[in-house]
Amino acid sequence: MAVKAIFKDCFEFKKIGRTHPYQKTCDKYKASEYDKFFRDIDKNFDFIAITGDKPNDKKGLLTGYYEPAIKAYNYPKKNSYPIYRHPKTISEKTDYKISRKVINEGHFKNNNLEIAWVENEIEAYFLHIQGSGRLLLENNKVIKVRYAGSNEKSYSSLGKILIKHGFIKKEELDMHKIKNWLYKDKKISRKFMNMNERYIFFEEYTGEIKGSAKVDLVPNVSIAVDKKYIKNGEAIIIQSTSNKKNIFLGVAHDEGSAIKGKSRIDLFTGFGYKSEKKAARLNEKIYTWKLIQKK
Repeated sequence: MAVKAIFKDCFEFKKIGRTHPYQKTCDKYKASEYDKFFRDIDKNFDFIAITGDKPNDKKGLLTGYYEPAIKAYNYPKKNSYPIYRHPKTISEKTDYKISRKVINEGHFKNNNLEIAWVENEIEAYFLHIQGSGRLLLENNKVIKVRYAGSNEKSYSSLGKILIKHGFIKKEELDMHKIKNWLYKDKKISRKFMNMNERYIFFEEYTGEIKGSAKVDLVPNVSIAVDKKYIKNGEAIIIQSTSNKKNIFLGVAHDEGSAIKGKSRIDLFTGFGYKSEKKAARLNEKIYTWKLIQKK
């Protein structure tokens, strides 16, 4: 799947006017020559190890993200929470660089920015973390939403905040543990969610979900990376440090505010409950290598 994704990107990047990082190799093949491209992988590519962010550290971190399905309404209900369009859709002069706390106090209320309302703030928070999702309305209508920008405040990991305050042990941390803790007391939950000042705005879309590379995300192949170190379209070999047989090839199709570091990888696991379950538990040390073109 990953090699096919690289080959497809050769032509998708061209369609959207972007130069692929493997352009020299892409130019050797026609769109109908995938089998030849696959056979020539060893001839065209080499790989180099990606070092960690600390001296002599070769380990990175692999986590997962997914496209959630969330129950939603086209009207506000008790305890429901709005999913906002970007305030710039009203006016370029709109001040949107304000904290999550201020937004939660009703700063954008009655501005016709609501795409829909989800059941509660906790579900909205995790939609913000994932960056895209499907809102399931009562009339069986589905609204697909994706990242349209942020309030440009700094991102703080809620998991790290809860560890720091002693509510969750570091070795037990996963998405379900965080969500279960938040549901125990929604008033206290808001206080801790507000500690992450970053707030995400959304837009509606149709078709397949795309990442920052502007190409379709491929479940269990597409990865979000730190664009300072890895370019859109580059392929990364990823191997678990605890199980050397667990090795796969990912393709950089996305990025995220929480994804920082040379060997920090976030794997897109897809849509639905199984994808959510996999993403929630994915938190492991990895070795990484970058695929490079042979000269």
